[in-house]
Amino acid sequence: MSEADVAEPDVILFDLGGVLMDFGGLERLAELSGEDDGPGLRSRWIASEWVHAFERGGCGADAFARGVVNDWQLGLSPSEFLADFARWSAGPYAGSLELLRSLNGVVPMGCLSNTNRVQWQRHLDHWGLVQHFEWTFTSHELGIMKPDPAMFRHVIRTIGTTPDRLLFLDDSEEHVQAARASGMQAEHTQGLPEVLKALRSHFAADSRVGRALRFDPA
Repeated sequence: MSEADVAEPDVILFDLGGVLMDFGGLERLAELSGEDDGPGLRSRWIASEWVHAFERGGCGADAFARGVVNDWQLGLSPSEFLADFARWSAGPYAGSLELLRSLNGVVPMGCLSNTNRVQWQRHLDHWGLVQHFEWTFTSHELGIMKPDPAMFRHVIRTIGTTPDRLLFLDDSEEHVQAARASGMQAEHTQGLPEVLKALRSHFAADSRVGRALRFDPA
């Protein structure tokens, strides 16, 4: 099937951190741990048993904090680390809220995110993104994480459309490939300019969605 033959999506699914929001956590982790803020730090954080357990809903916040403080030898108490961790998300990128407002009521949207109850609560309390989503698929509530194929099967089954009519945007190439393997349309995007470019490539400029995308995020 050629690119021109691919149908316009019926639903848009967004990852949050790195796509619609600035996740400044790794910079802060580098400060706390004294390690370089680079690929090695990211890989170690992602591979952490405590991160996996917390983002699958498999441990409480206190156990997560104790585990991270011990593993990383941080100079904070677990309670101090937990308070700091809750502030790691720096908020939506400029233009993200405007994008969701412009698409609200035009195309159904949802989020599909590896997250935890502490940072998810901050989404609910502060950022104003979640109210625009018809579906919120979060790892800590489902007990599974991207790129597990079970996560994508659950999303497809819950939304109830064929996977090729779902468009998913994520800042992880591994997650994008997993979504494509499930049959979804998926694009690797980092930051709002890439999000807009990807969306505009999937919707005709004169379609309802295409017209809703005619705005300057700056």
